[in-house]
Amino acid sequence: MHSKTFGAIVATLAATLAPHAAQAQTTYANTVLQMLRGTAPGDFAPPQFYGGSYPGSFPVALTDDQARAAVLGAPDGNFLSLPGPALGESGSAFQGAYVNLGFGADFSSDTVITLHELGNNYESAHLFIWTNNGGNLQLDVTRDASDDITVDLRPYAGVLTSLGATAWRSVAIGGIDDLGASRGFDLDSVSITAVPEPSTTALLLGGLGVLGWAARRTRRA
Repeated sequence: MHSKTFGAIVATLAATLAPHAAQAQTTYANTVLQMLRGTAPGDFAPPQFYGGSYPGSFPVALTDDQARAAVLGAPDGNFLSLPGPALGESGSAFQGAYVNLGFGADFSSDTVITLHELGNNYESAHLFIWTNNGGNLQLDVTRDASDDITVDLRPYAGVLTSLGATAWRSVAIGGIDDLGASRGFDLDSVSITAVPEPSTTALLLGGLGVLGWAARRTRRA
């Protein structure tokens, strides 16, 4: 095979895969859609948002603007504490502190959500993963020794369909414990990362096969 033809194959393959590669980028929350202090007792009177930096100073009172800034963007060691009592009976109103975060665009079920939590281990939160038609999927999460908690949405693709929605819109986090020196779930950041669809993976493998075949032909020429 001529090197010119081989180069054309590589260029075509790169152009085909480039859009899919872009989808795999991680996007951090960039918008606070809603933020509630909740009814759980806090460390300050009157009740207000609090959090801090880790390692650093905590708990400290936060203004609304500081509370929003603490949970937006990439992990930076600044966090918002989300205290809350255990969940009540099914269907009862949520009583803990709550923040709902957007990412600038809707996202599909081929997505992994990552929550970055600081402070003590084993702090828990209740997730509300909102759809683009106002429905939501609810899950409980508990942090282990790692700062990161991941939630793979692929197993919940059927839930999205059953809710009559076409995409997910936002991720909300509600505290359901009072653990830690800065009581509650100490949220630093939330991100979404697209997972390549099986067809994309097959395309990539097929492309690599073409490259291998072309390389062998080139050597034989």
